[in-house]
Amino acid sequence: MKQLKIVTMLLLCSILYACPDNENGHRNIAFVNKSGKYIECQAFWSGHITNADTLFQCRVGSIPIPIDSLFYFSSLNDSWETDFNAIPFLQFLIMDAETFGYYANLVDWHIRDNCDTIRNNVPILHRYQLTLEDLQRMNWTVVYPPEQ
Repeated sequence: MKQLKIVTMLLLCSILYACPDNENGHRNIAFVNKSGKYIECQAFWSGHITNADTLFQCRVGSIPIPIDSLFYFSSLNDSWETDFNAIPFLQFLIMDAETFGYYANLVDWHIRDNCDTIRNNVPILHRYQLTLEDLQRMNWTVVYPPEQ
């Protein structure tokens, strides 16, 4: 029985040692909704984004995130560290999902001008503009509402 425990421990150690953590960087960013409300979250990153780019981007889309849940935003490359070689920061826009859903259902997404319906009627509850250093400090987890 003792030999079985030793063999099991050796196997576990070898398995854990064979799977290095984040070898190529971080593939995902965890976004946690602790607001008590269903939210809509848009992640936007571009090599040409500026601090003034705070409008909802219609061609990008958004993700509904239920109460007390999380969503993983994945890198377009093999890691976010690689992505940050080309982008100054990652932006998250947070909106109320119910309000967003109401106005999103009123518009035909094939008509470009209707983007203004969302922009004019769905307030941005919070905006994150996070650098690589911010995400490293936050341990690759973004929490809404922001923790003090």
